[in-house]
Amino acid sequence: MSFSDYINDLMRHGKCSFTVQQAQSALNKSAGAIYSSVKHLLTKNELATPAKGFYVIVPPEYQILGCLPAEHFIPYLMEYWQCPYYAGLLTAASYHGATHQAVQAFQVMIQGRSRPQILCGKIKIRFIANRHLNETPVQSISTAKSMLKVSTPEGTAMDLLNYPEQSGGLNHIATVLAELKDCMKPDQLLALAKSQPTHAWKQRLGYLLEVIDAIELAAVLKKYLAQQKRVDYIPLMRGLEELTEPPRNATWKIIENATVESDI
Repeated sequence: MSFSDYINDLMRHGKCSFTVQQAQSALNKSAGAIYSSVKHLLTKNELATPAKGFYVIVPPEYQILGCLPAEHFIPYLMEYWQCPYYAGLLTAASYHGATHQAVQAFQVMIQGRSRPQILCGKIKIRFIANRHLNETPVQSISTAKSMLKVSTPEGTAMDLLNYPEQSGGLNHIATVLAELKDCMKPDQLLALAKSQPTHAWKQRLGYLLEVIDAIELAAVLKKYLAQQKRVDYIPLMRGLEELTEPPRNATWKIIENATVESDI
């Protein structure tokens, strides 16, 4: 089998990526021979390499991007790296209908240390380390070429408040939540709140849900927090220097050191 035949066979079987080791095994060739064959197709933009030793097949309709869309190959790349993951934050929100503002980079939550971002053609992928990766509820979404792990609407909302800098700030988060709220289920939100020991994200999320008039969802968190033995006052926006004494919201025990406005 020639290298071109190998690529065509992968495509016939609906596959969009391969590793050097997989090509070696299929073709019984050395790594050097595989790299030589790959180089020719890279120059023709028929292959792209988002990571060393990992290649994606780029059909004509995506060659203007210089790469496949990230959702097509991220599951296979994570398997190649043996790295637990899920698509999260603004990327996850977009899969749940929050499309008011375009996502600039595909955001992937990973276990352990973060990784440098990937820039493959016009495709940008950012990795965010999450020490509590396994505690976030996820679901699988079918894409054109893969089954992609994505945080649930409730898990996405939690992450947005835990990673505000990567989520565009409070105003952007409020806008995303306004689009996300119809997908969120009160019972799932309560289950998630009960499973997480820290309260800060629950306070901030409840406050923002009230701001965007998601009253039923806010009520779930309000009742839950009222039953806890200790819930301390926290600033709405972390790291913001307080020049004056800001007002305090007694319901959520939030120090209102910032104002929030949704674009919706």
